Amino acid sequence: MDTNLFRFGRHLAGLRKKYNWAQDKLALESGLARSYLSGVERGKRNISLRNICILADTLGLPPHELLAFDSSNGMAADIGAGVSVPCDPYPSLNRAMQKLSDRDQAWMADLVRTLSLRLGHGLLRDE
Repeated sequence: MDTNLFRFGRHLAGLRKKYNWAQDKLALESGLARSYLSGVERGKRNISLRNICILADTLGLPPHELLAFDSSNGMAADIGAGVSVPCDPYPSLNRAMQKLSDRDQAWMADLVRTLSLRLGHGLLRDE
């Protein structure tokens, strides 16, 4: 099982439940099939960037929020007992970022956030 797909799915389900939305409602509002959403939430389907942006727009969130899974503790807590999976998919990038000054790190974070927002909204407008 791909742990990133699993963690993303759990995060999506958590956000959906936070807004008290059933899978059926999210499917209807987003235009995606309920069976597809179910597969994504169970970590069985590999979701595309396009669909991440559609779901983020439907939930009223920026796309990067959907990708912020397991950021609170850095580990995947619900994969199974005794299993800990680091939530650092880009260790060399993070090491390079740590070498930057605080000001440069903040600038990079703003840049990534802005690009994520523009990419998400641009994809949805082009359809």
